[in-house]
Order: sequence, then C-alpha cells, then structure tokens
Amino acid sequence: MKRALVCGAGGFIGSHLVKRLKAEGFWVRGVDLKYPEFSPTQADDFVIGDLRDPAFCRSIVDGPFDEVYQLAADMGGAGYVFTGEHDADIMHNSAMINLNMLDACYRRNVRRIFYSSSACMYPAYNQQDPQNPKTAEHTAYPADPDSEYGWEKLFSERLYLAYHRNYGMEVRIARYH
Repeated sequence: MKRALVCGAGGFIGSHLVKRLKAEGFWVRGVDLKYPEFSPTQADDFVIGDLRDPAFCRSIVDGPFDEVYQLAADMGGAGYVFTGEHDADIMHNSAMINLNMLDACYRRNVRRIFYSSSACMYPAYNQQDPQNPKTAEHTAYPADPDSEYGWEKLFSERLYLAYHRNYGMEVRIARYH
C-alpha cells in the first residue's frame, strides 16, 4: 500500500486531499496544528504538532513515504496576510516549515514532494484584471510579489527547485489562486 504524508491536513484543502488519497488507496498520515474543523479526518494517523520544530518534522517523516504533500503555511486569510502587521511572522514561520520539511524528507530519502504555493508570488500588476490574470511562467519575473506572503512563497518555490536540482527530489508545485 502506498503511503502519503499530508502537512496542513487540518485545513480545507489538506483535509480534502486526505479524503482523495484515501479514495485512491493510500495509507495517509495527516499533520497540522489542529484537527479539521468541518469534519472528522479520514487520515489513518493524524499528528498534532508544530512544523517549525525541526525535531518534530524529523519525527513525522519516520518511515518510507511514497509522497509528501506540503500545504502547511502561516496563512490567516487576506485580513491577516495583507495588513502588513504580520509580515515578519508570516515569512519566518512559513520559511521554517518549508526548510524543516525539506530537510526531514531529504534525510529520509523521500523522493517525491508536492509544494503548495500561491498566485500571490506573481507581481501585483499581473493580478489587476480578475477576468484575465497573467499567470504564465514568464510573467512571474522580474519578481515583485504582491505581499511578504508572496515573497515567502516565491522563496520556497526556489528552495524546492534547488532540492530538485541538487538532490534529485521529484518536486511538484501548484500555485493556488
């Protein structure tokens, strides 16, 4: 049976991803700061913990996982992200989560990892027309994300791609809008 680890499994997208993986026959470990609020988790194992802690990250990647899905981030919604009052925490916390998870996966020889990014990494001027957002890869540069949250997402994308280039990890990135 294939095994998957879903970080951020207590959130809306993560909890639905757990359901999908279970439907596809995976054994799933979910990880988050909290249990899902809308419905009971379908994860075979659900661990509550802080992914900013490197020892915790190493403890949850304790065996062979075929796939890791990294959806966890310091994201409290637009009212939290775009005020400017939480920029340092957002950047620090999310960067630590990604650094710790990549390191733990690398040490355990996880070969396949998915990173949940955001359209916030695109320049703000690309997002002015809601009917025609410019999201082609070449429009991401020169970099000018719309927020510090977007800058952290761009940094982490580059980090995941570096692990792919340097260590051969199979990396997939999606930018949610």
